[in-house]
This record gives sequence, C-alpha cells and structure tokens, in this order.
Amino acid sequence: MIVAILTALGGLFSVAGKLFEWLYAKQMVDAGRVQEKLDSLSQQVRDAQIAVAAREAIRAATVRDGVSIDERDPFLRD
Repeated sequence: MIVAILTALGGLFSVAGKLFEWLYAKQMVDAGRVQEKLDSLSQQVRDAQIAVAAREAIRAATVRDGVSIDERDPFLRD
C-alpha cells in the first residue's frame, strides 16, 4: 500500500516537474520574441535619429549658405 502511494506521488511529482519545465521553456520563448521586437524597435529609433540629424544638417547648411530648397519636395513631411 505504501509502495503504491509512493509510486503515485512520484508520478505526480514527475508530471508537475514536466509541467514546470514546459512553462519555463514557454516563458523563455516569449522572452526571446520580446527581445527580438525590442531590438527591431531600437534599430528603427536609431535610423530615425540618423535621418532627423541628416535633415537638420541639410537645413542648417542651406540657411548658412543661403541656398533654397524646392518646396515641392515629395519627401518633405513638415
């Protein structure tokens, strides 16, 4: 009788251990996905900062040199 109870408890703990391993693996996969999205967004922010810096440099150079820019520029977003 005690052997049967111990066997049942061992099986229960084994199932519980497998469940926790699966939950941990799922959490790690989710964390990897979040990290990938964060890296992508960080790269997009860096690209946007470079674009804004280049635009401001051109704007400052045109003001400094007295050159005008065609206002019909399709990329102008102001």
